[in-house]
Amino acid sequence: MRGRRALIFGLVCLGSAAAVRAQDAASDWKTAFPTAAAPSHVHFRAVYRDSFDRAHELEMWRQADLRLRRRTDDSLDLYVEKSASGEYEYRLVDHHRNILIRADRTALYRIGVFSDWIGLAHVLKVPRGEYRITPSVRQSQASLRGQCVWRRLELTLPSPAATEICWSPRWGLPLEIGIDGKDGFRSHFSVEEVGTFSNGPEIFAIARDGLIEIDAGPDAEISD
Repeated sequence: MRGRRALIFGLVCLGSAAAVRAQDAASDWKTAFPTAAAPSHVHFRAVYRDSFDRAHELEMWRQADLRLRRRTDDSLDLYVEKSASGEYEYRLVDHHRNILIRADRTALYRIGVFSDWIGLAHVLKVPRGEYRITPSVRQSQASLRGQCVWRRLELTLPSPAATEICWSPRWGLPLEIGIDGKDGFRSHFSVEEVGTFSNGPEIFAIARDGLIEIDAGPDAEISD
């Protein structure tokens, strides 16, 4: 079961930058968090905090809606690529355990991992329950944050929660995600560097030497 735990842990970590839950995409979501104007090749570096308040580094390369690579703490690499059929294929490399896990959307749903392309490529997931999006009064003085617009995302069901999101239409990304608490604003996700990149084979190529490959397809058992 070690392979199963690695898959779940890796994908949860890679998707935890935006902790809001997701359901049906709505027109107000696309209006508040547009992605159409973003360049086809986007690269960013960010830091985020997990549910145990531990800091992690996240780096991502996104090529339109065709493929992406998300690297966490120099220990996990997630590769997602659209196949000829239009479905996305997933490859997770755990560098500490020297394993490569191959999976598809069906396999991930089967084990309870619901990170889809929108959540992975644009960091922020569309809520599964009822929600409301309103303008936020928060302002940012930093030059990078000047490229984004603050929104307040309030979840009403299944449990109330509110998140402050500084969304950048230019990059199709949140440059900051946080919550207001009794001690003030606390950032959970923050982009430190963002730009475009030149597509090279080394970015999306997987070095398979020394890796144990595990198939997590819909008909396979995820185990050692």
